[in-house]
Amino acid sequence: IGYGANTETVSANTPRVDMVDVSNHNGAMTTPEFTYMRNNYGLKAVTTKISEGVGFHDWTARGNIAAAQQAGVYINGYHYLHATTVAGAIAEAQYAVNMAKADGLPVGAVLAVDIENPNQIAMGRAMQPVARAFENEVARYGGYRSTTYTGGSAISVSPDREKAWIAAYPYVPTSAMHQYDTEHAWQWGSKQTFASSLGVFDVNVLYDDFFTTGTDKNAVVPNVTQSKPVVNHDTSAIKKFKNAGNRFTAYKGFRVDKIAYVNGMWQAINYNLAGGKDANWTINGIPLAILDNVTRGNYRATRVGDTVKFMRGYDYGTIDQYDNKSNGTGINEGAYGMIWYNADSLLAK
Repeated sequence: IGYGANTETVSANTPRVDMVDVSNHNGAMTTPEFTYMRNNYGLKAVTTKISEGVGFHDWTARGNIAAAQQAGVYINGYHYLHATTVAGAIAEAQYAVNMAKADGLPVGAVLAVDIENPNQIAMGRAMQPVARAFENEVARYGGYRSTTYTGGSAISVSPDREKAWIAAYPYVPTSAMHQYDTEHAWQWGSKQTFASSLGVFDVNVLYDDFFTTGTDKNAVVPNVTQSKPVVNHDTSAIKKFKNAGNRFTAYKGFRVDKIAYVNGMWQAINYNLAGGKDANWTINGIPLAILDNVTRGNYRATRVGDTVKFMRGYDYGTIDQYDNKSNGTGINEGAYGMIWYNADSLLAK
C-alpha cells in the first residue's frame, strides 16, 4: 500500500510506529526484522498484502504471517481491490479469503480492502456499496473483520458511519500530529527505513484496538533494553532468489561480448551477466556447448555481437552458492564446473 511519498526517518520526533504494512515490494520479511521493530520502535501489528483482483496471490504473505506471529505482534492482511461493482467485490472477497486461509491468516484478523485505483476514486460515494460488499463478504465467507484503506483525499469511498484506515503524508510528520484520529489508523509515511531491514516501509499510527484483535494495542510493550539490529546482508536480488527456494529461470537471450578458447573449451562472456567488463574467463565464462545461437543457429561459428540463450536444461535450475560482496550467484554446470553470474542480471533473464 502506498499513497505518495515522504522521506522522514522514524525518530522520537515522528509519529508512532504502531503498525507497518508490507507486501512483495518489501520482499520476504523475517522474525528478527519484526522483532527489531517491536523492541526498538514499539511495533504492535503487521498488515501484509494477501491478494489482488481475482488472480494475484502475494507470494510473501505466508512467510510474513508466520514471521509476525513468531515476533509476538498482531498480524492482519489486505486485498488490493480492482472491482467497481458489488458483484465484482464479492468475487474478490471470496478469492481474498481463500488466499488468506491458505496463508494461515487467523480467523478474526483484519482483512482490509485497499481502494486506490483512479477509476474507483473517481466514483466517490458511489464506491461505498462496493467497499461495503467486500467487507461484509469477508466476514460472512471467512470470519475476518474488515475496513477500507484509502487516501485522505478519497475518504468518500469509505462507507459512511464506519471507521477507515487513511493514508496522508505530511511533508514533515511530527509526533504532535494526530491526523484522522477518528479513524482506525493513519498511515503517515511510506518511505521509512529500519536498521534491521532493506528498503522502505509504510508506517502507521493506530488510534484504537481494531488492528490488534480488540486487545489493548499498548499491551505489546517494547523491551527496556533495545536489541541490536539483525541485518539481512543479502542483496535485493539474492534475497529474491532465496525467497524463491534458490530456483532460477533464464529464458531470455543475451549478447556475446567476448569469445575465446579458454580452459580447453570455447566460451562466451556477457558483461551484464558477468557483472562488468573485468570478467574472469575461469569463473564467468559460459561454455558455448550450453548455449543456443539465436542469430545464426548452432551450425555456424558464434561471433562477438551474436545473440545467444541458454539451451533447454540449462535455462532453469537451482543456485548453488551466493556471494553478497559481489552480488554473485554460483551455478554448478556439471562437467563445466561452477559459473558465477551477477544476481541482478540473472534475475532479469
